[in-house]
Amino acid sequence: MSRTAKADDIRDAFLEALRSQDATVETMADLAADESNEKIRNLFLSLGQAGREVYLVRGVGFVNIHVRSEPPGWWGILQTVKRDLDALTGELKIRSVYVLLIGRKDQHIADGYIATDFTNSPFIRLPSVDDTKYTVNERQHLDVNKLLLSVGKVAKVLLQTPGVVITDAP
Repeated sequence: MSRTAKADDIRDAFLEALRSQDATVETMADLAADESNEKIRNLFLSLGQAGREVYLVRGVGFVNIHVRSEPPGWWGILQTVKRDLDALTGELKIRSVYVLLIGRKDQHIADGYIATDFTNSPFIRLPSVDDTKYTVNERQHLDVNKLLLSVGKVAKVLLQTPGVVITDAP
């Protein structure tokens, strides 16, 4: 969730890095507007709420972006977002990806991790859980050797990761 102007700038730089590599990025609101299936439309609307930062990147899947403006990485992933993404994955057979970005103070803007779930790399330990969210601490839960060193590199690796090819809107 972006909560500061710097976090918004990092998120925007990441989205621009995706687009600069010819990725098609769609918002959940746009997908909801075109969806006729009420169950799927409601999931899109839920994921499109302010601050949730979920996008469809065609050829990759649903991407949930989390930004920490400065090191160390520390993110909260809402349980409702994970639940809704899991439901979409089950319904549409389109994977979900979590992109965890950490701001830098140079031209590379941010470093980041790409995760498909909490039990596989880059996770080395499950995130902490409370009533509403999963808490991911870079130093406790992630393999620092999997850190990608720029928003451009995160975008490039994400786009090269095998996913479900989507040619038409779900």
